[in-house]
Order: sequence, then structure tokens, then C-alpha cells
Amino acid sequence: MERPLSAAEACALARLGAAAASGDDDRLRAAIPEAADSHAGDIEELLLQTYLFAGFPRAINAFFVWQGWAANHGVKRAPEPPEPWDPVAWRERGEELCRVVYGANYEALQGRLARLHPALAEWTLVEGYGKVLARPGPGAGRREIAAVGALVALGAERQLKAHLQGAAHAGVPPDVVARAARAAAADASREPLVERVLAELGWGAA
Repeated sequence: MERPLSAAEACALARLGAAAASGDDDRLRAAIPEAADSHAGDIEELLLQTYLFAGFPRAINAFFVWQGWAANHGVKRAPEPPEPWDPVAWRERGEELCRVVYGANYEALQGRLARLHPALAEWTLVEGYGKVLARPGPGAGRREIAAVGALVALGAERQLKAHLQGAAHAGVPPDVVARAARAAAADASREPLVERVLAELGWGAA
């Protein structure tokens, strides 16, 4: 079972996700030390999932920054190798994780994505949740908090609302999720967006 996520750690992970997705090297260098209380392997995984939300250029840039920071601070990196290519297994574990994150809204989500384009529905399960977010390493709660940070930085309102709820479904208390989102918003100057979404969820009281 994943150890509880404190508000301080949640804020640190949200800031890390936001900084990586923003492509701002200085912000990422400032965010790494706070998040470094987590195992270095967790940081590697949370930076790796940046590509899912912000694309390969931002993910690769984040690793240049992280590689330099780790070398300068004597942090020994031990990145996990890619898993064997197994789309069937990825789809199975991806569906399992996606059901946790979306809860009772899972079937509606899949229906909406399939109407947009059938490939989006399938890729969400295989690529997004199966290959990336269900990799060994940080649990769903920590991954969702980092995703919240990335989505705050990107201003992706629809997806932000879903992943705020997803973090709560993964076991992070809503007040901790809200604090983490506000921390990322302060760094990214996205406070109006975050407050609007939190209010829609009934989490608006600071």
C-alpha cells in the first residue's frame, strides 16, 4: 500500500509536475530540491510521465535539467529500463488504473473518447494509463498529483478537473489535492483557473 501523502509532499510534487510541463529550466531547478525528499527513482518516474501531458520535448528538457542537478548534488541515478513491449498487459493494467482514477465516471469517459475518435479511447488505456501511469514506482496518488501540476501549467481545464478528482479517487484527501493545485497555480500564475475548477468541485474554500 502507498504510504500517505502529506500536504507538503503533495505541493512539492505538484510544483515538480508543473515546472517540468512548463519547460522553464529555472523553475524546475527550484522545484527539484523540494521534491527530492522522495526517492530519486520517484522523481525520474514523475518526470518521465511529463511526455504524456506535455510531449517529448518538455520531457527530454526536464531530464536534461534533472541530470545536471543530480550530478551536481551527488545523487546517483538508477533509471528503470523500458518494460518489455506488451500492449495486451498494458491495456489490462491501464483499464484497472483508469477505473480507479475515474471511478463511477469511467464508462462515460470511454464513451466520450470513443465518440471523439476510437483511437483516443484505446490509446488512453494502453499508452496513457497502461504503459506510462501504471509503471512500477510511485503509486497512483503521487502520479495524479504530479499530473495535476502539469495540467495546471498547461491550463488544461477539462483534464485538470478530471485529475483533481482522480487524485482524490486514488486516496489523496481533497484538501491536500486542493493545496497542491494551489501551489502549482502560484508558480504558474494560474490561480483564477484553479480556483474556478476547485469551486466547481466544491473544494473552493482555501
